[in-house]
Amino acid sequence: MKRCGMTSLDPMNRAAIAIVAVALLVAPAMAFAQISADQIRQRYEKNTKGSNIDDYVRKMNSKDIDDRLQGISSLGESHDQKAVEYLLQALGDEDMRIKAKAIDALGDMRATEATPVLIQQLFLRGSAPSYKRRILAALGKIGDPRSAQSIVEFLHRDLDDDTRGTAIYALGDIGSPDAVEKLDQIAATSTKPTVQRLAREATMKVKYHQAMLQTEAKQPLDTFLKPDQPPGPQ
Repeated sequence: MKRCGMTSLDPMNRAAIAIVAVALLVAPAMAFAQISADQIRQRYEKNTKGSNIDDYVRKMNSKDIDDRLQGISSLGESHDQKAVEYLLQALGDEDMRIKAKAIDALGDMRATEATPVLIQQLFLRGSAPSYKRRILAALGKIGDPRSAQSIVEFLHRDLDDDTRGTAIYALGDIGSPDAVEKLDQIAATSTKPTVQRLAREATMKVKYHQAMLQTEAKQPLDTFLKPDQPPGPQ
């Protein structure tokens, strides 16, 4: 006579059923946890995106120098376009440490809006050479071609070797053709081997940068007009 109810299962079948049951229980919980985490993150970003800048500005306006420096750093790291305005305001701070931190942040952000103000700061009389070098380094990072001619004019001043070298290096990073004539002149007339080398290297960087721009400008047009034409001269 056959027994009524479920037939007996061997140990392997029991283990397989147990694994499937656990998976069916865990999978929805994991999916729910993932959705909840995503929703929480999105809600947090939505609620804090606008307020972070305000918090950083409050720190920047603090009387405590450490808070002010932290506020400047946070503004620079935020990569928020609104932060540029406040960093430019910090250039008027009486503490040189604040000004230096703001200059570095503007350079790291590649803030082209800061170019005119940084150029103005570069030509201020009485500023320490180290301050001017920091401005030049920031202008090089920003890479705004508008600053090239001003830096060329700056090179006509009586500068120490470090400041002159920083200005030359910045011109190479900016890559504007407006700098080539001055760089060639420095390479040909300077009595300092290091300055000559920097000028030659900067000229090469400018020419390479311009060649890349021309290639990028021509390539889409060539590709569109001649899709089946092989590369190289015909």
